[in-house]
Amino acid sequence: MPLAVFRADASASLGIGHVMRCSVLSQALALAGWRTAFACSAETMEIHPSLTSSEHGISPLKDDVDEARSLRQRWPRGCDLLVVDHYRLGADFETAMRGWAHCILTIDDLADRPHDCDVLLDTALGRDSRAYEALVPGHCRLLLGPRYSLLRPQFASARARALARRGAAEPVRRILVSLGGTDPAGVTAKVVEGIGQSGIDAEIDIVIGLAAVRQGGMKGVAGSIPQSVRLLRDVSDMAGLMVEADLAVGAGGSTTWERCCLGLPTVVLTLAPNQAVQAKALTDLNAAHCLGWHEDIDAVTIANAVCRLGADAEERHRLSASSAPLCDGEGVGRIAAALELAAEK
Repeated sequence: MPLAVFRADASASLGIGHVMRCSVLSQALALAGWRTAFACSAETMEIHPSLTSSEHGISPLKDDVDEARSLRQRWPRGCDLLVVDHYRLGADFETAMRGWAHCILTIDDLADRPHDCDVLLDTALGRDSRAYEALVPGHCRLLLGPRYSLLRPQFASARARALARRGAAEPVRRILVSLGGTDPAGVTAKVVEGIGQSGIDAEIDIVIGLAAVRQGGMKGVAGSIPQSVRLLRDVSDMAGLMVEADLAVGAGGSTTWERCCLGLPTVVLTLAPNQAVQAKALTDLNAAHCLGWHEDIDAVTIANAVCRLGADAEERHRLSASSAPLCDGEGVGRIAAALELAAEK
């Protein structure tokens, strides 16, 4: 049985996106008969406790360890696939794992450092192969663009139902607010305040990650607005929530592709520097209404955006029609096929 080892971390500042997308690929490989294991920081295990309760083998890493040596000691026979999804790691680490890993897949969305890998995945919108010409070996296969996004299977399953709802031009009855798994800057509270000021007559679903730094005060914030609010934690069916939503307010990270897959019109706030380029690309394609950097946005700006989109069914339809073709939710299957080809070499 082949072994895949994933090197990814989560933290309050980093968020949980790296671990979440690796988990999706891990589950797909497990269904195909692979053994899977994660090497991650102790903080990752605290922020993403489902890793420790799953079938994955978990190997915690200390901050000051030689990671390459640690992985070799933990799995002395090596692995068939090493997946590296970490901004701090690049070619030095990957080269050190050569001989121990038969095939190396690197997941990146910055294109800012060299990699020594066999397959590179970058789901950034508009990413061109020229961005990696000087950063990867000549034999490396590039998987670029949101068609390779690692989404859970329920998104592809819900796509037809969701798009049928968008085509019916329903009024805004439900708004989904989801700003990521950690939300260290507490942006959710500002968004909820803005929705309250908008006066829109809709029910509000607020999704709070278990690791959200300021989740304790959200109950009071949610209770202060005139709309009916559901405060949801540890959501297992995000696809279902997105299908039922008519409008969303979210961040510009990996959840972007979940919303695009289901054609959900979205007001986007940029919460991290690496989200800025993607937000601009979405704006250029009229695939989302992007407000900009979260610190430059106040509740009034959010209220105006929600009010305007809530009243403009044609604009919501345009956003949905432009975003849905970007991602069909089948990316994990495409990646698995590419890995099979790479492993045969």
